[in-house]
Amino acid sequence: MGFRVRAEALKEAVSRVQSVVPTRSIYPITQNILIYQRGDELELRATDLEISMRTILPIVPEGGDAVQLSILPKPLLELLRGFAEDEVLTFQQQDLKVAITSNYGQYEFGGVPAEEFPQFPQLENQQGVSFPIQLLEEVVGQTAFAAAKDDARLALTGVYFDFFDTHTYFVATDAHTLVRLKREDIRLGGAPKLLLPVRALEALRQALKGFPTGDTLTLYPTEGQALFHHPLLDMVCRLIDARYPDYLSVIPQKPPYVARIQAEGFRRALRRLLVFSDKTTGIIRLSFEGNTLTLRAEDVAQNRAGQETLPCEYEGPDFRIAFRGSVLGGVIDHIQASEFIMRMEAPGRAVVIEPEPQTPPSESLFLAMPLMM
Repeated sequence: MGFRVRAEALKEAVSRVQSVVPTRSIYPITQNILIYQRGDELELRATDLEISMRTILPIVPEGGDAVQLSILPKPLLELLRGFAEDEVLTFQQQDLKVAITSNYGQYEFGGVPAEEFPQFPQLENQQGVSFPIQLLEEVVGQTAFAAAKDDARLALTGVYFDFFDTHTYFVATDAHTLVRLKREDIRLGGAPKLLLPVRALEALRQALKGFPTGDTLTLYPTEGQALFHHPLLDMVCRLIDARYPDYLSVIPQKPPYVARIQAEGFRRALRRLLVFSDKTTGIIRLSFEGNTLTLRAEDVAQNRAGQETLPCEYEGPDFRIAFRGSVLGGVIDHIQASEFIMRMEAPGRAVVIEPEPQTPPSESLFLAMPLMM
């Protein structure tokens, strides 16, 4: 039957699912997207066989056969970007080609039969948990940075969703940094634990841009995969098949050395001193003496050194500790509070860093591994 659609609306829909399309694949069909017309709705679908995404947009049906074909998304997007926002396009299918008509001319794209495109995964009815899109943005923004980038440590490349009756922990770590985000407004006791690939969460985050942040997103967890549902968008992804480390056991309970530090002042001082740190090791040294914090960095090979002092509230005897600047900076850049508390146990043991004050129903905890002095 064909259809008419605004170029801008179709461009936004194609952009939503395109992030799932692999740049390389041994299965050429997955480098396409599926365009599947059902009456006055158009479904666009993409998959890399690990992550599947589909979105729906309204269309105006035309005469002829329904358009049901898989095509390469990049050329289509490049064409759509050439039209004004209010341009209306007409799509018709002719065998294995889709013909597009605009006020300026006609265009054709070859494709592959819709039947060859992988089916969208189906999940059995499961109990789910709903939350606003804005919360997903917070979860991904606060955790994904700490996940490992190296696939050799597969279990550390995802974000761990740990459900309880009263709260949920979202955890990520690369063994140098750990973040544990607690949300008391997400509860799903008895649900399977989920280890979700960062790439899937980032793709979902990107696809939801432009949606009202207060819109509801529902997560349906299962043993092998997870479904995120919005009325206009679905994403199913396989879970990472690896055992997640016991993150609770590595968090020190009552470290004896405690410092309260102004976050913005520390952040700026750290950025300045990274100019002077050794480019190979990136070491930043911290010394706590009374209520004074001294930060030092040096690059012996380049004959550079820097030092700054900051006021702090410190409890305990004099204490020294050192970090890679990238590790410490990654944590401090994600502190969303005016101050933070640093709890230290020993120069070579994990350091707990917590924003102060916390903002319920959200509570963040970071671990940063120091370097041996």
